[in-house]
Amino acid sequence: MIMAAAITGCVTSRSFRKIRGRFLPILNDTFTKALTRVTKGACKFSSTSWIPPGGHETGVMVYNTASKSKVPLKTIYPGILGWYVCGPTVYDSAHIGHALCYVRLDIMRRILMNVFGIDVVMVMGITDIDDKIIARANELKISIKELTLGYEKEFFEDMSRLSVMQPTLAPRVTNHIGPIIEFIQGIINNGHGYVVEEGTVYFDVASYSRYGKLMTQSPSTYSQVLGKSLKRTMRDFVLWKAAKPGEPSWESPWCYGRPGWHIECSVMACQIFGQQLDLHSGGVDLIFPHHENEEAQCCSFHNSQQWCNYWLHTGHLHMKDSVKMSKSLRNTISISELLTDHSPDAFRLFCLLSHYRNHHEYSETSVQIASAHLRRIKEFLYKSNAYLKGQHVCQSPDEALLLQKLATTRHQVKMALADDFDTVKAMGAIMSLIAVSHKELQKTAKSEVQGLIRNHGAIAAVMSYIIRIMKTFGIKFTRLGEIPVQSSDSAPDLTQIMDSVVEFRQSVRKYALLQDEATQKVELTQEEKKVKRKDRASLLQACDQVRQDFGQAGLILKDYTHGSSWSFEPKQSESDQK
Repeated sequence: MIMAAAITGCVTSRSFRKIRGRFLPILNDTFTKALTRVTKGACKFSSTSWIPPGGHETGVMVYNTASKSKVPLKTIYPGILGWYVCGPTVYDSAHIGHALCYVRLDIMRRILMNVFGIDVVMVMGITDIDDKIIARANELKISIKELTLGYEKEFFEDMSRLSVMQPTLAPRVTNHIGPIIEFIQGIINNGHGYVVEEGTVYFDVASYSRYGKLMTQSPSTYSQVLGKSLKRTMRDFVLWKAAKPGEPSWESPWCYGRPGWHIECSVMACQIFGQQLDLHSGGVDLIFPHHENEEAQCCSFHNSQQWCNYWLHTGHLHMKDSVKMSKSLRNTISISELLTDHSPDAFRLFCLLSHYRNHHEYSETSVQIASAHLRRIKEFLYKSNAYLKGQHVCQSPDEALLLQKLATTRHQVKMALADDFDTVKAMGAIMSLIAVSHKELQKTAKSEVQGLIRNHGAIAAVMSYIIRIMKTFGIKFTRLGEIPVQSSDSAPDLTQIMDSVVEFRQSVRKYALLQDEATQKVELTQEEKKVKRKDRASLLQACDQVRQDFGQAGLILKDYTHGSSWSFEPKQSESDQK
């Protein structure tokens, strides 16, 4: 009974001293000390503190902005995560700062699904009414609906090009005006909202004792009364905004108007997930005031101490000299411009090479570093595939070494991903595995017979893991040695055709390089070799031309000491090939 009271924080300092004095004879020293520590901890609880939720373990630790620490991620329902993401305000094209945020969140979503087996229900709210939208529609002399639907369509097309999975649901603000009005009325009824004479409704921050959960606020900053403002304090914010002449508006109990920005996400999230949410995310710039205000609104409406259990925020994309990329600074690069110069996979790897909470500098050098990583991965997969097909001859790889390295890497990667989605550590372990495996494939066979002794198992296992883990991150490699074609009963088997072409070309190369003479054990003098090479030089040039022509079509031919291989790869930009 005493322990239960202490744990729930119901024991005051005075009452605890009485209880301890009365029961001290029957309590040993160890129990007394433990009870004292628990009680002291309980008495430190603050109304703005994050409340660790009960629920179901996921095996993942996340950095929670509300607790300002890494904590275990637990879900309300077993194996299911409810996740709300602040989506775009659709008045202009998305830029690569947006791309960084949504690709990072997509990587985290894929990790939760594919590594930890969690079914993620992701909802992305679309803001399709606000001051910027109204101004842009007036500037372009088109309707708000035409503007917002056009940019919403463009946004999701851009996300698709970046391999970002579609959200489970993408509600629009204008489809939730009725529920928003009801929600605001509920906040007013609970004593946390007030109406001013023009009909605008404000949230009364002073009435809400838990304000400052995500970002600590000094009471003096929102107790100040403003001069001519209708707001009571500095920190009060709009729930419902009275319409100006000519603006779109909806009828409400207070006036014709439209929702404030913060209330929109709160209502759309609660409409879908109810009075409690597992996870909410967005850029670090949304912590205050947007996400702070969302939490305040929802707790005020539901009369609860905590609405969202976990808040995750991504770092900004910066240009040189630590300047944040934003439309207001006119330093943005559109997603279309990005994909003109770099492949989606190169940009995704660029995202993987920095922690999602960190700011990331964008430059040609940083993207080229990511492209270099991507090339190393592909080169290993090509060589591995050639080895498995018997087209690359080398000394037999050390199977025990590779299998041990693979087991270690698998463990390191999972531990890194379970530790707040640390893709930097995970990629470091993956690249180390590739380096070791690639080194084994570069060992020259001392004789042709030695090259025929092959350990396929270890290389196949490493290759399979690399393809699978990169697919988990959203980077898909076309099945090596296979051309994607539309299915048709009459379609030729192009894979078989390519195998035959490569085999024929290899025979020609061997002839041009005098390798056929070596297999026939014909001894030639240096002068005879020189003459024959000169006579056959045109054949070697023709083989090189075939390789270049095929490369233009996305068919990559690679020549090795004892053979050649081929693979299909979509065409890359010139920047990613450097």
